[in-house]
Amino acid sequence: MEWRHPSYFEPQLTDEVISFIAQPMLDIYNETIMDLKHQFDNAYTRGCTIFGRTYACVVHLIMSGECSVPILLKDGTFKCIFQIGSARIRFCKDDFLNPSNQGFSKKADDSYYELFPSNVNEPVYWKYILNEPSTEEDEALVIFAGYNAEDDVVAYWDSSRITGLNHIHLIEPETPKPVDLGSPLVEDPDMDNQKEDDDDSEAVNN
Repeated sequence: MEWRHPSYFEPQLTDEVISFIAQPMLDIYNETIMDLKHQFDNAYTRGCTIFGRTYACVVHLIMSGECSVPILLKDGTFKCIFQIGSARIRFCKDDFLNPSNQGFSKKADDSYYELFPSNVNEPVYWKYILNEPSTEEDEALVIFAGYNAEDDVVAYWDSSRITGLNHIHLIEPETPKPVDLGSPLVEDPDMDNQKEDDDDSEAVNN
């Protein structure tokens, strides 16, 4: 089945809008891996921290109102269901093609999707999915996917598309022009010693 860009199904799901959530998710993952390198850290401590930080960040981003389109927080619990246009969305960590989490395919809100007829070509639930690297050479990826009623991917986007998007406009630092401060005002210690010798000689002669 052909995977389409999410905006094909929901026009508000542009690269910029999707990456509004995806980029912070990616940053949190990378920062947490760097933070939790204690000898007693493990997959559990890292997983809990990544989820907790991501949850808090997503809620903060939604409530900030800084996205270019409205994002509605439908469930502020740890389910964290939010809506962009007609798409109801959750986030998780899993393999987007072969999820191991039994609750992966649970719709964001079953009653909401019961209002619409099921179509195998249409997504009925959406997810931001953190895809951890399988080797040290690989990089983490955030995938945004839409699934049909049969749990097949019909819409796909990943964070490799973030390259080139201007989320933060950085100002190039200006190098200050050099200023001539002249020679440092430091006395020659040999001159001080010579002055002391001259003073001593004068005192003896007197």
